[in-house]
Amino acid sequence: MSQNNIQGDTVSCNLLDIQGLSVSTDIFGYAYSLLEDYTSGEVSVELNLGNKYYPVVEMGYGTSDYTDETYGIHYKSSAPYFRVGLNYNFNNKKGEAPRKNYIYGLARVGWTKPKYDVSAPPMTDPVWGGTVPLDITDAQGSFCWIELGIGVKVNIWKNFSMGWSIRYKARMHKTGDDNSYIWYAPGFGNSRHTTFGGTYNLTYDLPL
Repeated sequence: MSQNNIQGDTVSCNLLDIQGLSVSTDIFGYAYSLLEDYTSGEVSVELNLGNKYYPVVEMGYGTSDYTDETYGIHYKSSAPYFRVGLNYNFNNKKGEAPRKNYIYGLARVGWTKPKYDVSAPPMTDPVWGGTVPLDITDAQGSFCWIELGIGVKVNIWKNFSMGWSIRYKARMHKTGDDNSYIWYAPGFGNSRHTTFGGTYNLTYDLPL
């Protein structure tokens, strides 16, 4: 290999300044079923660039099985979801050795395309009389949102860390079946315009 090629490779590595790779899972998502009518499980992969910027990809699967006790409406859905974004480390300065405990800000864009079923007791037509059934199966829609938040990461043993994040979520786009709409969006939660969420992660750091 020529000296020019070696210098070119060195410059490229310095520009990227890759310090490590992390893989984590959200423990809190599995416990959601104790608090809400939906649950999810997800893993994320995070790249450490200069101990300051952390591009992140999050992938998960969410399900919902909800019945409205007042109106008897039953809603059931499931789908994978994806988020991409960036974590920003507030504690590390350029050139410093990586800190294992730090506070970070986060930004995400999320997307899912769930299938869902909706059923309810027959409704009476107030004008013509008679009843109208509601039984929609395999309807599909799409849902896109953004997230902003803050998190903490704490080293617990060797390359293992734990941490949490609090996230403000805002809906950007929602579609559904002609006669229904998405009540639960995997990765987001109840499909209202805005909501709050959180994660509690177990992380393994792969030094590079």
